[in-house]
Amino acid sequence: FGGREIGYGADLDVLFVGEDVRSAQNLIVAMAQPTAEGNIWVLDARLRPEGEKGPLVCSLETYQSYYAGRAQPWELQSLTRARAVTGPLQSEFIEMAKHMWRNAGQHVDLRARIDSMLERIRRDRGSGSDFLDFKTGFGGIIEAEFLVQALQIRENIWEPNWERAVDLLQERGRLTGSEAAKLRDAYGFLRRCESVLRRYDNKTVSAFPGDPNEQRKLAIRLGYEEFDAFRERYVNARESIHTLL
Repeated sequence: FGGREIGYGADLDVLFVGEDVRSAQNLIVAMAQPTAEGNIWVLDARLRPEGEKGPLVCSLETYQSYYAGRAQPWELQSLTRARAVTGPLQSEFIEMAKHMWRNAGQHVDLRARIDSMLERIRRDRGSGSDFLDFKTGFGGIIEAEFLVQALQIRENIWEPNWERAVDLLQERGRLTGSEAAKLRDAYGFLRRCESVLRRYDNKTVSAFPGDPNEQRKLAIRLGYEEFDAFRERYVNARESIHTLL
C-alpha cells in the first residue's frame, strides 16, 4: 500500500495518527464488509506501537517515543515503505519517520539485524519446505524486499516504491546495471507466481502447492509448457536474489 504495489489478496498495512479512535474503528469495519462485487481491501493496523496490544490510534509523540526506544529493528526498517495518505499530521509524521529511519541506518550491526529478522520469518512463517516457500524462503520475495530496504537505509534513499528504489540504488552506483536488472527480473517473476496463485485460490498464498499436479498447473498458467523450464526459471530467480544479499 505504501509503495503503491498492492498484490492480489493483500491487506493494507495502515497506521492511525491522532486521537480519533471512533473514526479509525469505523473505517476498519466498513472496509471489511463484503459487497456484491467482492471484498474491499482489509485494513491491518498491527504495525502500530506495541502491535495488537497497543491502542489503535496513537499520537505523534507516542510514535516518536516508541520508535526512539522500544521499536524492533524490523519496525524501523518498515518505515521505508511509509506514505502519508490523508489527515492534518501527514508531513509531521513523515518527517519524524524519516529521522527515526535514518538513525536506524547508523547501527554498525544492521546486516546482522536483518539476517536475524529473516531467520525468524523463515522459522515462524515457513511451510517447512524452503523450495515451496517462494515468499519467506532463501532468495524469496521478502529477502528481495529486505535487501533493497537495507541498501536504502545505508544510502539514505527514502522511497516507498520497490521498483523506484532499485532504480535509485542503481543511479547511486550501489547496484550495478546487471545486478539491478537481475533483481528486478527475479522479483517480478516471483510476484507473478504469487499473483497467479492468489487469483486462482482467491486467498493469501505464500508458498507453492506441494502437489506436483498443482505445480504443473501453476507452470501452465504462467505460460510454461514444460515444468522443467518453469522449475529452472524459479530456481534461478531465487538464486539471483540470494546471491545479492
